[in-house]
Amino acid sequence: MKKNNISDLVKLSQEGSNTAFEVLFTTFKTRLHHSLFKILKNFHETEDIVQQAFLRAWEKIGTFKGQSNFYTWLYRIGFNLAITKIKSSKENQLDEGFEQTLKSKDNILGEIEHGQFAHEVKKLLDQMPEEQRNAYILCEVDGKNYDEIAFIVGVPVGTVRSRIFRARQFLIENLKNTNE
Repeated sequence: MKKNNISDLVKLSQEGSNTAFEVLFTTFKTRLHHSLFKILKNFHETEDIVQQAFLRAWEKIGTFKGQSNFYTWLYRIGFNLAITKIKSSKENQLDEGFEQTLKSKDNILGEIEHGQFAHEVKKLLDQMPEEQRNAYILCEVDGKNYDEIAFIVGVPVGTVRSRIFRARQFLIENLKNTNE
């Protein structure tokens, strides 16, 4: 859907149009589900969070100022709900797609080595401070740019850059140590 159509739908939603918001829901629900599933790793929990995110977005649509695009604003709502869910359930979860990204199907030896590598990376990510881990995953796994990450986590872009840099340095230093 074109950006100006989204803006029109947001304006109509802000004026109270349920129909316009339903179109926004239909347009973005699958994309939001896919993104949040990478964080929650549970289909049903992700469904619940997506529903909560859209309910919260509908309740707060009047506060949307258009400083970012609508999906980034919606994603931030969903991301915050997902992080709250993870913290409240005391689960230390990581994107299952991350391990898939690291695996190679070239040969069995390569698969074993990559599986071990993925396991090491996962262990190292678990050791990182949460802020660094979240910024790194949003960037490297979810493909968000620094501005989007800054908006999502509510910190300046420079802080995002610093967190991602530190996460990368931590991984590089510790992966070198495991290979020596």
